[in-house]
Amino acid sequence: MPRFSDQELGMGRKITRRDFLDGVAVTAAGAAAATVLPGAAQAAPAAHGQGQHKRNAPYPPTQTGLRGQQPGAYDVAHAVRDGDFEAGLITDTHESYDLVVVGGGLSGLAAAYLYRKHAGPRVRVLVLDALDDFGGHARRNEFHVGRTLLLSNGGTVNIDTPSSWSSEARDLLTKDLGVDLKALAATVKSNAYAPYSLRSATLFTAERWGKDHLVTREPGESWASYAAKLPMSAASRSALVRLNTTTEDFYPGLTDAQKKEILARTPYETYLREKVGLDDDALEIVKRGTNGLWGVNVDRVAAADAWATGQPGFGGLGLTDDPWPGAGFTPLMSLKETEEDGNFYFPEGNASIARLLISKLVPDAFDVRRPDWREIVTAKADYSRLDEPDNRVRIRLSSAAFEVRNDGRHGVVVAYSKGGRSYRVKAKGAVMACWNSVTSYLVPELPDEQVTAMRYGVKVPLVYARVALKDWRPFAAARVSRVSTPSGFFSSFGLPTVTEIGDFAMPHRPELPTVVSLSATPNSPRLVCREQHKAGRRQLIRMRFEDFEREIRDSMARSLADHGFDPARDITAITVNRWAHGYAYEYNSLDDPALFLPESERPYVKARRPVGRIAIANSDAQAFGYTHAAFDAAYRAVAELV
Repeated sequence: MPRFSDQELGMGRKITRRDFLDGVAVTAAGAAAATVLPGAAQAAPAAHGQGQHKRNAPYPPTQTGLRGQQPGAYDVAHAVRDGDFEAGLITDTHESYDLVVVGGGLSGLAAAYLYRKHAGPRVRVLVLDALDDFGGHARRNEFHVGRTLLLSNGGTVNIDTPSSWSSEARDLLTKDLGVDLKALAATVKSNAYAPYSLRSATLFTAERWGKDHLVTREPGESWASYAAKLPMSAASRSALVRLNTTTEDFYPGLTDAQKKEILARTPYETYLREKVGLDDDALEIVKRGTNGLWGVNVDRVAAADAWATGQPGFGGLGLTDDPWPGAGFTPLMSLKETEEDGNFYFPEGNASIARLLISKLVPDAFDVRRPDWREIVTAKADYSRLDEPDNRVRIRLSSAAFEVRNDGRHGVVVAYSKGGRSYRVKAKGAVMACWNSVTSYLVPELPDEQVTAMRYGVKVPLVYARVALKDWRPFAAARVSRVSTPSGFFSSFGLPTVTEIGDFAMPHRPELPTVVSLSATPNSPRLVCREQHKAGRRQLIRMRFEDFEREIRDSMARSLADHGFDPARDITAITVNRWAHGYAYEYNSLDDPALFLPESERPYVKARRPVGRIAIANSDAQAFGYTHAAFDAAYRAVAELV
């Protein structure tokens, strides 16, 4: 239970999100506009008029409340899945395209771009997406606190390990989109907070530890010194010290390959308990260390994968970087990291990449024609231009496909729902760049084996919450930059990475506004990963915006109230990016026997086979939730059609 009352937390306080009911704008005009012909209305009005550009176009990045996969975005897909969808009268738009892309995330936008690159600029492409913003999980969150612009990622964060990318994916990023990786890395100001001597901290909550404790760790402080501060037994503290300092070989006499074979079959939690000696209290503060990569705790991550991604406890094993049977894709990518890999980060995450793709597809979409990678961050997008009739590429948002089928006369026929009405378009081909599970219900011609393969993977549920503050003086007073909250709903919260790129500079003085990031990956420990993800998804779909808001305010107040933080006074806006269907499912050696089989026999490979003039993209098709996987899937799908 929260320690503070709703009144103390400011739950009754009017902030930006109060113009929304669970993130959906409450305006009759917005509802009416969505029922007219396709392309007439792309989204609900933006909060308080922020981001209103020419033609009074809506601007989704500034909308607050419950975002990500916003309320209503699932309705058509769920109804199709359950056999309850009623299309009613389907209006033929009389539109004919060379390609229809179902899904406007990075894979779908890349497929649209690559198709035009190969087939020529005169071809006509339609991109449909059920969400009210483009980019899919590459989402931009934009806040305006007074005259200060704040940006944050609402989904995918950074450009990870480009040295491991395929040449095609890397060329798309660096040559076609023009991103200078070395220069991008230089925009991150890693020493921006140095003058304030900030530290990391952990909140030990009263429900689990008897009373609330905020325990800080000084830079360079030894584990023995830090552990002595923790509210747990001497045995638990000793185990944590051992975890982070051990040089013991727990498998003496075994070869590198033999050790990895054991670790690939051993849950990381089992390793921590049996080899390192962690008890329940010690595990409580480290169990979520694997959440950010896999969405599950240490109970369902293989110890070998944990080692390869830098988790502690393996200092004495002497393992090499050689791969092993059953290695996960993320661990293998981590082991390939080279000196050229750095912190490649846009202030809005990889939403900048989505915006660069849009600028190539719809050149008039921004106030800067074809902005470069620096200009894209502050370029103003006019969403009314995305679906104009004269566009060679049309981006049609809030449009959920409900059937995609081959047609001998036209190539492909795509039916979709927008604003409660049903429409039909024709094309020479289609790329299904939405989730595999959705595709399995939308394409009736799929063979049973392929349908089963498509439904094997389960998207990782996650939440990225973003909180705009009028200033961050309480952080400075507490001398903390990030607080881990291992027993709360959210795993942590912290100050943003400081970047200076183009005309944008993230404020980093305590008296200036900032945006705080929180993350959560709901799961259900002890189940296999896919079942944990399903359980987490059910939890997220049931939660209201107020539930997230209360957790946010309570967590921050418990940690920083003693240092002057007042959630009712200091919070100016909250955006909760709810991704009940988040990252692509990545196979692991504990739960996915197919990982030990040749790649051609794995479900994700069987799932991506083209059907007639319908090709399959999305990172699901690679079983790898990264930007370059989305690009690779787009390359393959387009090659199957051109």
